[in-house]
Amino acid sequence: MRAPTFDGVLETALYHAGDAREAIERFYGEVLGLPAVAGWPDGVAFRVGGGVLLLFDRERLAQRDGPIADHGATGPGHVCLRVGESEYDRWRERLEAAGVEIVHDAEWGARGRSFYFKDPAGNLLEIADRDIWPQPA
Repeated sequence: MRAPTFDGVLETALYHAGDAREAIERFYGEVLGLPAVAGWPDGVAFRVGGGVLLLFDRERLAQRDGPIADHGATGPGHVCLRVGESEYDRWRERLEAAGVEIVHDAEWGARGRSFYFKDPAGNLLEIADRDIWPQPA
């Protein structure tokens, strides 16, 4: 029997220290231009296309009861944002104009290109000009 399929990824979570919340909200809301759609004392949610990027205060999240407190990570996380080929250079220019350092460029051959940068909490973000991953056979 074949497994049922998924429509996509709805939520992705990254974490930060409590003292970075204001910088995180400014970075994702103003620099990346993502709309905030929900917020809690320990986090904020930003809409990205059909999904949501959750940014949690690592220490405050651990104080919750129940299954939400069970997820988390130590150290920096990673998210890759896909943009259209025509928007790729505009995003790079926007980030550089905002003082964001591009830390790496990658060429993926026929699969496209991407560049990497960090948010105020040290999470590694990537912008790719298309889906850079092979499709299943």
